[in-house]
Amino acid sequence: MRPVRLCIFGLPAGLLPVLAALLTPALARAGNGIHERTPVKWPDDTACMTVIDRSQGSIVHFDYEIPQEDTMVTADEVADSRRHQFVAFCRNHTPQEPLPVWLSWKDVEIADAAGISDKEDATDEDVLETHSIYKDCFFRVTADDDRRPITFAEAAKGFDWDTTELAPGPYILQGYTWEPAFNIWSKRPGVVHVVDGPDLSAVAPAAALMNTEDFLFGEDTLVLHGCVRAMPGSTMSGYWAVTGADALDWKPFAEGVPIDGDTLELPFKPPPEALVETVALRVDVTDPMQRTFSAYPRALVVVLPGSGEATTGDGCSDTGAFIGNESCGSGTSGGDSTGSDGSSGDPPMSTTEPDATTTSSGGAASDGTGESASTTSEEVPTRDTCGCHSGGLAGSWAWTGLVLLGLRRRRRGVFAPSRA
Repeated sequence: MRPVRLCIFGLPAGLLPVLAALLTPALARAGNGIHERTPVKWPDDTACMTVIDRSQGSIVHFDYEIPQEDTMVTADEVADSRRHQFVAFCRNHTPQEPLPVWLSWKDVEIADAAGISDKEDATDEDVLETHSIYKDCFFRVTADDDRRPITFAEAAKGFDWDTTELAPGPYILQGYTWEPAFNIWSKRPGVVHVVDGPDLSAVAPAAALMNTEDFLFGEDTLVLHGCVRAMPGSTMSGYWAVTGADALDWKPFAEGVPIDGDTLELPFKPPPEALVETVALRVDVTDPMQRTFSAYPRALVVVLPGSGEATTGDGCSDTGAFIGNESCGSGTSGGDSTGSDGSSGDPPMSTTEPDATTTSSGGAASDGTGESASTTSEEVPTRDTCGCHSGGLAGSWAWTGLVLLGLRRRRRGVFAPSRA
């Protein structure tokens, strides 16, 4: 029997009593309330661009994985809890603006009947099928009544996507983990371009960014890289926004840059006002017919002072890492390391045919639902200091603040079902 991990969305186990005390009574007593949801893990070798040419066939097979099996449903969960489903979207989104936590009102009613969520607390914006942006922009790849057990045997089967009834255009695939009241999404890296032949004028452009960097030094430049498929004469424009407000105030950093080929590259040099902020980034691709598709990196980016070219100093390890060095000063061990693949280069592209198999790059990337949190370490890395932190206490308090902030603001996402 696999033991239940006392963790939810990366929350340290020591803060679980704080979380339990702050949750609504129904959620606090639910057996799976602090159980870490199991995401869909997309394979590591997927092309950035997947083309489904329906002139060759409209049904395409996709592979997926899971990090571990998850079938130990507790008595107070819904009967079909801990299952996976797949959904396609006609638009992308930034991690700062996560998808609704509920797919349908029927799901809300099922959770309400089980006593683990209150239907009266949910709004139209908490449910995909009534959300102002997504209600006409999502398409079930697999049915609600065909959600899959989270087992290796089931994941090995993959799933088929019948695109016959879809309008041609770009789509983003998402895995949905059904485990109320905290349901999560796992975005498939890259983009799927559904077309009816080679004529790009007959379909809106498609684009994806494959960056996974989650921090950047203010004196450095981040090259946003990915793939694009659009008419000749198309252009791209880049935008950035400080996170933390209820709405993102997008500001341009590049406009009308000509696109050459199927590789997308656009440098972002943080402006002074982005320093010591968490920012969202976006690249819009617009074709000569004024059709636009937006692409987003797979993570928000923290802009730190200084330059990454000189982030180690006396008493620091020579890894050049922001956090998680093996040493931070004499005889001091650092925290856990969380690395990101910042590699660039030409993104792979795949064209599918009937019964073909597609894969995707990157690991599991569940939608984030937390607020931005500032660094509380005593030592902030600059060009003259190493990437060391002051220990676990500050991080623990940051997590406490994050939980309290999330509960207070009731943002769209994890805590949406339990509004006060």
